[in-house]
Amino acid sequence: MAHSQIYILAEQRNGCITRETYELLTFARLIAEEAKPVFLLPGRNPERLAAEVSQKTGCDTVGISGTHLEHYNTLTYAGALVEVLEREAKAWVCLPHTAMGYDLAPRLAVLLEAACITGVESVAHGSLGRPVYSGRFREAIVPKTSRVVVTVLPGAFRPWEGPPVHSGRVELIDAAFKEQPSQTLGTTAAAHRESTLEDAEVIVSAGRGIGRPENLSLIQRLAALFPRSAVGASRSVCDLGWLEHEHQIGTTGRSVSPKLYIACGISGAFQHVSGIRGAQTIVAINKDPHAAIFQVAHYCIVEDLEAFIPLLIEAWRSRRLAP
Repeated sequence: MAHSQIYILAEQRNGCITRETYELLTFARLIAEEAKPVFLLPGRNPERLAAEVSQKTGCDTVGISGTHLEHYNTLTYAGALVEVLEREAKAWVCLPHTAMGYDLAPRLAVLLEAACITGVESVAHGSLGRPVYSGRFREAIVPKTSRVVVTVLPGAFRPWEGPPVHSGRVELIDAAFKEQPSQTLGTTAAAHRESTLEDAEVIVSAGRGIGRPENLSLIQRLAALFPRSAVGASRSVCDLGWLEHEHQIGTTGRSVSPKLYIACGISGAFQHVSGIRGAQTIVAINKDPHAAIFQVAHYCIVEDLEAFIPLLIEAWRSRRLAP
């Protein structure tokens, strides 16, 4: 598809390169199989992580160094990246559709006079596919500009696993510091970081469709049937205060990959779906037969969960007790 230089913005979190960064390499290989992408890594001291990325992928990495790049800030990151990218008349810039990616991409696109395509989940027939209208429809987009900025939904592509032929080259450059109207002083990890969502083999999640907070007891009882289980939630449930934000799953929460994911009363907005793409089996319970979650679920149950879940729990226990 692309006949331009492809750049991938490497995202780091807690001193480590994120899984989403390596998913972008798989995406880049699909849009231009013969191209060799270049990773861009802003930071205060990016040398170690830049070498790690190049060794793992075999791609060249440009470490963009500056004390003002220690913490992510839209203005400073955009300015530092444009210093590298503006010299390219034709370029694709790929970012993960994370809090950083969808914040940075529009500003970067404006500065580069580039097309901006966000939330991409597929590549087919020369176009980029993404969900629209809360996942009820799919949109195919073909960029018409020489520069393109793309964000890719986490979990839409598997991390690149091809063995590198050799380590890529690492280039370190100093970013010019420009006084900006805002400065990021630091970041603080969310409370309850030890949540079991990432380690759970079974996750039962609640959406606004459960109707009322009292029905969370149904979700908890269902989760209790399984060993190594956890309770998750959509953003709306957490925003309503029915569950703490530590349970939130999706682009603004956590990405999970359990063996079994049971979505209860969840409509299936792409922000939530992007966080469960790593699940091996997805079961959706929703009384709306047109819910977008049914497009990604392996098993679809159109039923009122207040009636269905107690029957499911009873059937499960009866089978366990049967001789």
